[in-house]
Amino acid sequence: MSEEWRRTHEWGTLTRAEIAAARDAGALPVLPVGSVEQHANHLPVDTDSVSAFRVALAAAARCADPHVLVLPPLNFGFSPHHRAFAGTITLSLETFVGMVSDVAESLHRTGFRRLLVVNGHGGNQGPLTAACTALVSRGLGVGFVNYFSPGQKEWQEKLPGGMRGVGHACAYETAVQLALRTPAEADRIAKRSKALPPRLQPSYLEGNGADPLQPAGAAWAAIFPAGDVGYIGDPAAATAEAGAALLEETVAALARFYADFNAAGLRVGAA
Repeated sequence: MSEEWRRTHEWGTLTRAEIAAARDAGALPVLPVGSVEQHANHLPVDTDSVSAFRVALAAAARCADPHVLVLPPLNFGFSPHHRAFAGTITLSLETFVGMVSDVAESLHRTGFRRLLVVNGHGGNQGPLTAACTALVSRGLGVGFVNYFSPGQKEWQEKLPGGMRGVGHACAYETAVQLALRTPAEADRIAKRSKALPPRLQPSYLEGNGADPLQPAGAAWAAIFPAGDVGYIGDPAAATAEAGAALLEETVAALARFYADFNAAGLRVGAA
């Protein structure tokens, strides 16, 4: 069969024969996962899903070896901590893990040796860690990465505002959305975010007290109750120019990671 399947990185546009040819040639399937949840009043509820899919696809276009096929995204995620707000749609823990596992099972059954999940939502990280551990222990090659993690060292130097990382509806997410959306949508986001004061405390804290958890390496679930501002970080600092710079570093690093992940000797199965 010809290599016509190389014309695209979008799994959903290929035929079964083309996908089989891609598999036989060693293509890497990538599954974007995100969420549909409140992102304060300045960002759309599909922010995490749009970012994960668009960045995954842009990185696929830059990765020459292996050829990367980006699956249709899982747009709903594990978001119970945002469910006090209209617009949030959360899957149960069991449903989310089940969906990721079923996708992995389907790929494994049809001969793909490895799957990379590209995650765009913080609340998915715990479930993905558990799901990937269970799958790998059973002999399925499945790993996950947050789309923004491989390039964080590089993009953090270009991040505006008072938070040195990714929060929620923060300067990083807001700037990336300004770069990804249409001009009209970006204009709405910029107008809604420009007067927002920084909020650098974790959302699980009441008031402005000290946080004993993070310094100790402890954890508490993020909670955004009704009436909360709905963001963590400094969204007003975001600009479209910063978003373009952040996106460039993010995409380039994820493309490099695709190649490294595919080539790595990774163990599967537990005796």
